[in-house]
Amino acid sequence: MHIPDGIMAPAVIAAGWVVTVVAVSLAVRRAGRGLDEDALPTVALFAAGIFVAQLLNFPVAGGTTGHLVGAALAAILLGPAASVVAFTVILVIQALLFGDGGLLALGLNLLNMGVIGSLSAWAVYRVLGGWNRRAAAFAAAWISVFLGAMMAAVELAISYSLSPGYGVPPLIAFSAMGFYHAFIATGEGILTVGILAYLARVAPELTRLRKPAGTEAVP
Repeated sequence: MHIPDGIMAPAVIAAGWVVTVVAVSLAVRRAGRGLDEDALPTVALFAAGIFVAQLLNFPVAGGTTGHLVGAALAAILLGPAASVVAFTVILVIQALLFGDGGLLALGLNLLNMGVIGSLSAWAVYRVLGGWNRRAAAFAAAWISVFLGAMMAAVELAISYSLSPGYGVPPLIAFSAMGFYHAFIATGEGILTVGILAYLARVAPELTRLRKPAGTEAVP
């Protein structure tokens, strides 16, 4: 759901940057307290895996793209703060080196995928995890992708309402982003459950990267 430069109203871009800078700043402070330093190489490995997965994308509507996100996997394994930090690094590199998403729109992309994706996934997993952790992981992945896409649709619609030269008409934005990302979210949910189950069997230490006070084992 990368948003390129040139399609968003300046006011929407500015608002995205303000919210994102505050969220990322808070995440950086919290991540340092909640993550074991010995786990940093593994965090980098997870970030690289998510980076590669996001390179496979396709056009959706108004110049945006659809692809796997990985926010739920990162949030469950690393915690929401470290997930936001990891996504900041991922999206900055994608924008600077690969032109995936725009530099001006980077704040919005970070907000949609890194902040909303990570926080929504973590919230869903925390609420549902006591009932069934695999179902919770699937729901967390589905919601994180779909909410991020719907936020992008909101931004596109607001931009269009501010000036028809920007954004996408609301009906097109919500229908296109919602339709495609409902399927993408389902695929991501299945992959997330499978990866977590596999890691729990072959490398359970990877499911305990956060410090004990905030750690919950993954089934």
